[in-house]
Amino acid sequence: MLFKMHLAFGFLIGLAAIKAFSPQNTLIFTLIVLAGSVLPDIDHPKSRIGKKIKIIGFLFEHRGFFHSLLFLALISLVLTMFFRDNHFVLPLIIGYSSHLFLDCFNHKGIMPFYPFSRIRARGFIKTGSLTETILFVFLIITDALLLLNIYG
Repeated sequence: MLFKMHLAFGFLIGLAAIKAFSPQNTLIFTLIVLAGSVLPDIDHPKSRIGKKIKIIGFLFEHRGFFHSLLFLALISLVLTMFFRDNHFVLPLIIGYSSHLFLDCFNHKGIMPFYPFSRIRARGFIKTGSLTETILFVFLIITDALLLLNIYG
């Protein structure tokens, strides 16, 4: 999936999480969700985030360790140790999870149980395809409607 698609979906999930968790600062919560929604692609040397930290893209397989539930659990554990309150951890995990979920619908999929299993959860959407574009437009419209519902 494209960067903008992960942001649009992350934003939608973030808005739903705001309604569910009522964070004190919705702007910071949303920004952290958005950061988490693109973070897994740090393992792709040509992604927006991977270009900034190139070494990770060369050391790790794209949609391998950083797209696994093991990494999600490890980052959750480490962040919980450093940040005693959930104001930073919860939105990052929500955004990160949204990325993994969305990539399950990509035709290349993810290996959720990597490195223990290379079985892929995959769907039918090709990156940059018309299907992804239509879904992106739908997400933007849904984001806007939900924003109006929350703040309008």
